[in-house]
Amino acid sequence: MVRGFVFDFDGTLVSLKIDVPAMKSAMIQELASQGFDTKVLDSSMPTQTIIDSAKAQTETGVVRKDFREVRSRLYAVLDALEVGWNVESSPIEGVTDVLRRLRDSHLGLAIVTNSGRASAHQLLNRYMLSGLFDCILTRDDVTVMKPNPEGIVKAMDLLGLTNKADAIYVGDSAVDIRAARAAGIRIAAVTTGYHTAERLRAEGADYVIGSLSELERIVLLDTLK
Repeated sequence: MVRGFVFDFDGTLVSLKIDVPAMKSAMIQELASQGFDTKVLDSSMPTQTIIDSAKAQTETGVVRKDFREVRSRLYAVLDALEVGWNVESSPIEGVTDVLRRLRDSHLGLAIVTNSGRASAHQLLNRYMLSGLFDCILTRDDVTVMKPNPEGIVKAMDLLGLTNKADAIYVGDSAVDIRAARAAGIRIAAVTTGYHTAERLRAEGADYVIGSLSELERIVLLDTLK
């Protein structure tokens, strides 16, 4: 039975106009400026893959730099872009009411996002969503971002969800689906982001929903099983 939901952030709870290729290109340019080999990197790769490439080059001695400092500089690049994009944002329709009803049903609620703390908390406070969650984990709170399951596993632990069947991850992208799969929990993929329902189904989502209000139906169906 569902006892808690772990949510993605942008595209799932808040609508943002993010230029994803520009974001990844900026990361690659930053690495190139620091002397990293970026020939194999491109803007179609997951953000974590770009970071992993930098880590590998520092660990093998190809680039003699402290990886933590390199990652910090990359995060600073992302922070600047994300905070700028926050200007053109809006909460997903009905998000506050849905979250309040889920909380009233005594369900645990968490966020696991690849967004940075500065950007995510700015919007959570702006739209008065922060108080609806038991825990909020950004990329600054984990060692590896999605699709690695670290954040989801950590959130489940903080929510006290020891049984994987008790948790559902809610996201809008292929990366979210892969992260949930790696964590061993179900994924409800919502079509409020960039992916179509067909793409989300093809990626293996357990549920494909058009709005967050459909989460309540999932809870009801689980209760009746």
